[in-house]
Amino acid sequence: MRIGIVGIGAVGRTLGTIWARAGHEVAFGSRDPVRATEAATGLAGARATTQEQAAAFGEVVLWTPRGVMPADPDMLAGKIVIDPNNREPGPGGGYASPRPQGPSFAEQLQAAAPRARVVKAFNTVVMRLLRENPERLSASGAQVFLAGDDAEAKTVAAALAADIGLGAVDLGGLESAWMAEAMADTFRQAMKTSPAGWRQALVFADLAERPS
Repeated sequence: MRIGIVGIGAVGRTLGTIWARAGHEVAFGSRDPVRATEAATGLAGARATTQEQAAAFGEVVLWTPRGVMPADPDMLAGKIVIDPNNREPGPGGGYASPRPQGPSFAEQLQAAAPRARVVKAFNTVVMRLLRENPERLSASGAQVFLAGDDAEAKTVAAALAADIGLGAVDLGGLESAWMAEAMADTFRQAMKTSPAGWRQALVFADLAERPS
């Protein structure tokens, strides 16, 4: 499928590179044309664009600018829009924080682009681990956690996770997106305090017994 990457930080560039290598057409959209060109170089089916062009190109759009809403509410109309954003660390660099009083980043994006099909996903995956040791990450049984109101959009997000070698856990509707963000806070706090550091993954173990 066609995937537009809006913003080329660690998340956008890492996921866009993997999806391009998996055979998807990927547009790397940046405000800096040099960064966009660097991201697309050497990847078959990838192209360098502006952020607006990437959003227009993609059937799926990975929206990485944290807290930045689209200037035109209709630019994402009908598109599956994946929000991977997390909150900044709190005072002292820690992540121990209560439930936010306002809406999650995914809910903010949905409100700003009401005809988009927003899914919270990929916010609990360590990009450095995904770049440096993807086989070990896949072997761990790690998953992404999905929240969204559009069932097909969540199915597509789960398929894109499978391209990376990750499973998917459905948290329910978009009102659950804050839980994924709080989960990321907890996970990042563990990375900060654990000797394992960033070499960790979240795994939701399904221990249910099923009929044979």
